Amino acid sequence: MNTSKAEMRSYIFYHLDGIALVPTIIALGKRNVLKEINGKKISLSKLTKKFGANEGYLNVALRLMCCQGWLNQYFEGDEIFFESKKTYDLLEIFNTYKIIEPYFNLNINYNKIFLSEKNQSKILQENFELIKKYGIERENIKKKKNHLNLEKHIDGVILGPILVSLSRNHLLPIKSLNEIKIQEECINFLNFLFLRLDILDSKFKVTEFGRFLFQRATAYGVTVSYLPTFKKLDELIFKNPNVLWEKEENSPEIHVDRKMNVWGSGGAHKSYFKKVDEIIINLFNEPIEKQPKGFIDIGCGDGSLIEHIFDLIYYKTKRGELLKKHPLVIIGSDFNYKALEVTEENIKNADIWANTAFGDIGNPNELAERIKTEYNINLEDLLNVRSFLDHNRIFKQPKNKNNSLSDSKCSFAHRGKRIQNNILSQNLYEHFLNWKPYLKKYGLLIVELHSIDPQKTQLTLGKNSMTAYDATHGYSDQYIIEYENFLEEAKKAGLKPEKKHEHLFPSKEIPIVSVNRLICE
Repeated sequence: MNTSKAEMRSYIFYHLDGIALVPTIIALGKRNVLKEINGKKISLSKLTKKFGANEGYLNVALRLMCCQGWLNQYFEGDEIFFESKKTYDLLEIFNTYKIIEPYFNLNINYNKIFLSEKNQSKILQENFELIKKYGIERENIKKKKNHLNLEKHIDGVILGPILVSLSRNHLLPIKSLNEIKIQEECINFLNFLFLRLDILDSKFKVTEFGRFLFQRATAYGVTVSYLPTFKKLDELIFKNPNVLWEKEENSPEIHVDRKMNVWGSGGAHKSYFKKVDEIIINLFNEPIEKQPKGFIDIGCGDGSLIEHIFDLIYYKTKRGELLKKHPLVIIGSDFNYKALEVTEENIKNADIWANTAFGDIGNPNELAERIKTEYNINLEDLLNVRSFLDHNRIFKQPKNKNNSLSDSKCSFAHRGKRIQNNILSQNLYEHFLNWKPYLKKYGLLIVELHSIDPQKTQLTLGKNSMTAYDATHGYSDQYIIEYENFLEEAKKAGLKPEKKHEHLFPSKEIPIVSVNRLICE
């Protein structure tokens, strides 16, 4: 394969699309939904009724097809219509993807396989047979439907979990599979697969394309971490909408592998947090009377961001020189008590003085009362910091009615029920309004993920992870909304971005991630 870096990068994005698309199309195809909409225009409500579906998740599934340009989406009042494009035969796409359907039924754990645990040979052999079957069909798929990149989608389903497992076990990057100390049958399996995907050359040496993928294996982490969700799509869309949430209190999440998710997001977030650093440095270099007493990290996780911000202030700002006279007030807040325990341990090991407090992103009043009672600290005296958290708030019905229709093109659901876009917009507005009293002094430093119009996604296929983001967040009741709509609701609530610290990634035209310091108008 003789391709540019941009072309090799596009393979990763197509792979990520595939991890979300393939199980979605298989679930819809097996229930005859694709047959029903092939070549037609039909309403979401009619499809929901006919197939006994959970409307919210069916909406998410169909919107993914709009992102690929296979369907058109129309909003008419409160109703959504989907129209199949005559250019594409949805049943042919379904029949192509079905080749890999058994993969989602196999209980494959590559960590166990590659680490030579017992009783894994049968699973590996079944997987090997499936890959061999696909290897025979792959060239035919490329010839027939190359413009749709279907083979790249299937490649992603197979390759993503393997690259993630190898990388997380520190077995990548390599120049040859001989460098990996795993059992021989695993080496044979990888040789076969990697040779057909141009990751190895005819001499079984890693190609330039292979090295490119190996060095960027973390890019697969976030999407692969949602495989537990993708394997439950039939039940999620057509049966039990609570299947991902029926677990014992305080037990691990079952819709996502959280450790893998954090591992995968780390590398991608570096460029965003450079902008966060700029905001922190700027604010804590102000005259001391204009500085906050400290900061609160809401959704602190393991406390790593607290440690990073402390080091930044200590070593790179004027405040760092004044800590004896003006000590920093630091609080880590999270909705998960286990996360708070980890944060406490990590900040103690880092020799950072900080407090922790249970907090719900959707209930700032309760958080403010808690830290006032426990630590005699006013929430408004701190810089509020949070990253990729607001879209994961628990949905609450708005207190007031939004009389204007939202122009958002997103799909939102809560436990299977569809949330109308104007209701979600009102929910976001009230969310910002609840936070405003605590942001009047120093604002909100926020890093957030957004969706984009499906027509923009169609035009940028192979250039971003938007289809995968829409799937992972849509199926798990998270509310990523277009940046323009996000900003509109913030402004209605009296918050505006500080212009010198408004940053959009990958660009202003395609704003998928935003970094802002929102301040009161």
